[in-house]
Amino acid sequence: MRKYLFLLAVVFLLSACIFEYTENEDNEEELNKIKNVILQIFDEYTMFDVDGIMEYFSNDFLNDGVDYFEERNLWYDRLGKEVEILSFASIQLLGDFAVVSFTIDWDGIVYSVPIDGMFTDLVYLKKFSNTWKIYGNQQQYPSEYSIAMDTYPDGASIYLNGLKLDYTTPYTIQDLSAGNYVIGVYLKGFNEIWEELYVNRDTTIIYYLEEPTYPTPEIFIDSPQNGDVIYEDQFFLSGYINEFLGDYAILNINGNEQTVSVDEFGDFHEYITVYDVVNELFLRATNSFGNTGISEDLTVYWSAEDPTLQIELTWNTDNTDVDLHVWDPFGNYCFYGDVYGIPDGQLQIMDDDGYGPEIFLQQPVSSGTWHVKAHFYEGYSEINPTTAMIEIILSNTSYFYGPYEFTGDGDDEGAWWDIGEFVVE
Repeated sequence: MRKYLFLLAVVFLLSACIFEYTENEDNEEELNKIKNVILQIFDEYTMFDVDGIMEYFSNDFLNDGVDYFEERNLWYDRLGKEVEILSFASIQLLGDFAVVSFTIDWDGIVYSVPIDGMFTDLVYLKKFSNTWKIYGNQQQYPSEYSIAMDTYPDGASIYLNGLKLDYTTPYTIQDLSAGNYVIGVYLKGFNEIWEELYVNRDTTIIYYLEEPTYPTPEIFIDSPQNGDVIYEDQFFLSGYINEFLGDYAILNINGNEQTVSVDEFGDFHEYITVYDVVNELFLRATNSFGNTGISEDLTVYWSAEDPTLQIELTWNTDNTDVDLHVWDPFGNYCFYGDVYGIPDGQLQIMDDDGYGPEIFLQQPVSSGTWHVKAHFYEGYSEINPTTAMIEIILSNTSYFYGPYEFTGDGDDEGAWWDIGEFVVE
C-alpha cells in the first residue's frame, strides 16, 4: 500500500474557515446551542420583533458601557436592514462562558465579527442553568487593546479567531475589546502556531518559529498536475496524506485559504473553484505533534475558452479502479501510463479508488475517427457489480454512452468495455 498511518491522538481541529475551540467532543451540543442563539436573534430581527431579540439577552447584559435597556434601543435603530449569517469563524467555550466570532452580510457588506467592529455586543455569552444568553464583556467603559505580533523569521501570516488577516508579521492588531482570542501564525516551511490568549491590556507576543521534525505529514497531490490547463472555473483536487489523522488540510491558492476535508484513510478529493487565470497553490496539514507538512507547489491555468473535446468516465462503486483509454485519429494512445500520449491532449483527471471521474481533454481537437475504451483494472465484485457511463462533449454538445456493466477485472474478458468509434469533422 502506498498509504500508511500512525495512530496519533488528534488534539484539536484546525480550519482556516472554522475554528471551534472545545475542551472535549462532548461540547458539540453546547456549540450548537450557542450558534442557535445568534441565528435566532437574527430570525427575530427579520420579523421586526425586538422583544423576541431581547429574550436571548441576559438582564445583566453590559458591553462597553451599554446595558440591557440601551441595547434594546440599539436594536430598534438597527431594524430594516438586509442580513445573513454567512459562517461561524470560532466558538470558544470557557466553562459557563463563550466567545463567538462570525461572518455576517449586513445590508450588502460582509463583516467579520468582532474584528471589523460590528456587532461586538453579540460576542460574549454566559450559560444560565442550561440556557445560553448574550452577556456582553461586562466592561463599564469601552476599552480597546492591541496585540503586537512578531515572528523570527518574520513574514508569517496572522490569524485571529480562525480568520486569516491580510497582514504578516510584524504587525499590531488594534481595536480589540477585552476578552479571549485564538491567535495563530504560519510561515511556509515552519510549523504553524496557535494560542488562546486573554486580552485585557496591550500585549506583545514574539514567536520563534521551528522547522518540522519527525513525524511530519507527507502530502501528495494526484490531481491536478503542475501546469495543467482547465477550461471551467473548477478543478478536481485529489491526493492523500501520510502520518496524519486529522479531518482537514488547508489549501492556499494565490494567498487565499480554504479547508479541504480529509477522510479516515488520509485521502482528500473535492472540486475547487478558481477566480484567476494563474492559480498557484499548495496544501498544508499539521499533526498532533505540531509538525506542519506541505505539498509541492503547483500552478494551474484557467482558460475561459470551452474545451474542444472532453471525454469523461464515471462509475457507481467505491474502492474500484476503472481506467479510460483513448486513441486519436492518428493512432496516438492516451491512458494512465501515458497521460500526454495524444498531442494537445491530456488525461487530466484520474481516479483509482472509486466513482471517478477520469477526464481526457484536447484543444484544438484533431479531426478524424476517435476510439474510446474503458478497462476495469481491479476491485470487481459479483455481489456489488460495477456499471460505467461515458460522456463525450464536442463543442458544448454532450453524447452519452452506457450504462455498461462489467463482468470481470484485470485480464478477464469482461473487464473491457469498447465504446466504439466516433468521428470529429
